[in-house]
Amino acid sequence: MQFIDIHGHYAWDIDDGIQTKEDAIKALNVAKANNITSIVATPHVIPGAHTKKDIEHLKERIQELKQLAQNNHIDVYQGCELFLNHDCIQSLQNGLYIPIENTSYLLVEFDVRKELGSQDEVEDYLYEIEVAGYTPVIAHVERYFKDELDIERISDFVESGYVIQVNASSLLGVHGKTVKNNAYRLIDKGLAHIIATDTHRCEGHRIPRMQETFDILSKSYHYQVLKTLMFDNPQHILHNEEVEEIEIKKSFLKKLLTRR
Repeated sequence: MQFIDIHGHYAWDIDDGIQTKEDAIKALNVAKANNITSIVATPHVIPGAHTKKDIEHLKERIQELKQLAQNNHIDVYQGCELFLNHDCIQSLQNGLYIPIENTSYLLVEFDVRKELGSQDEVEDYLYEIEVAGYTPVIAHVERYFKDELDIERISDFVESGYVIQVNASSLLGVHGKTVKNNAYRLIDKGLAHIIATDTHRCEGHRIPRMQETFDILSKSYHYQVLKTLMFDNPQHILHNEEVEEIEIKKSFLKKLLTRR
């Protein structure tokens, strides 16, 4: 099966992701070996820290990555991972962000170092994304809850039309047991729309391990569920279409939980 990775820091020397062109080439080789055929380059954008000139530089580097990826027959699309802080409204007003390949989708994140914030730190910012004309794709939701998922709150996100993205590395246990359990629970509850790699390195744990993730998940989930999470929904976003919800049948979920 082929995969589309809509969240990755493959573009080099512009954030805390891949640092050199040589490492970018290595990361693309890993992506190819993992059957990734399309990548959305999503460098971090920090409101209050990035200028219009910075945004143009990010776009130029993504274009360089696009040329580089042609050697591996991988398509590269532009985007960013917008950090939602107290300056984000001004950044939205000034166009200091990069939507996913000129669609109405925008990848956003909160501070993974702490619990998900209060309503005026989270829901109000997400609403501002809507007001600006975009659907938020909330990155690595499983990492914002240090003890237990707030299922009701995440359900509200989904009901609001927001897209929930889970990291492949979380499902592989890279970020610890709690985050791993959170990631699986999001899928089991039908609250995840997309699995992406959030690639930061060309070797080690935070690499594009999409095939490995698929192989492990295929022992527990139906093929169509994984195809929706790892190909169909990312493709819907690139085509500026609505994403599909996933549904894990209760009888299957009971068997699944029994095996774990």
